[in-house]
Amino acid sequence: MPGEILRDETAYTIEYDDEIDAVVHTWNMFSSGEKFREGANELLNIFEERDVSKLIVDTREVKAHDDEDKQWLQAEWIPNMIEAGMEYSVNVHRSSVIAEMDIQETVDPIEDAPFENLITDDMAEAREWLASQ
Repeated sequence: MPGEILRDETAYTIEYDDEIDAVVHTWNMFSSGEKFREGANELLNIFEERDVSKLIVDTREVKAHDDEDKQWLQAEWIPNMIEAGMEYSVNVHRSSVIAEMDIQETVDPIEDAPFENLITDDMAEAREWLASQ
């Protein structure tokens, strides 16, 4: 995946993939609470700066999210990302039923939000889907 590394932190990496005109946020390890929100808000800042509409969030290194973090994502962060211009989002999860259920629990309550979302355990599928948008 060609790209420009925008942030390279212990917990996460944020890149810009010019082939698909998308920001890619990779969680390198489990984070919760303030650390999780710092990483997510840094992604929001970069998303606004880059003026893009496509996002990949790679959580293959994360088994599940805390309930408080899920609620924060739904109530605050996702609406802010939509306001910042997010139209297409892909959540790439580890290949497990638990991880897929965790992501599904996060996005189900916002299924009527004005953006399209794909959930997959395959990064190639994620990139292909975004490239077609």
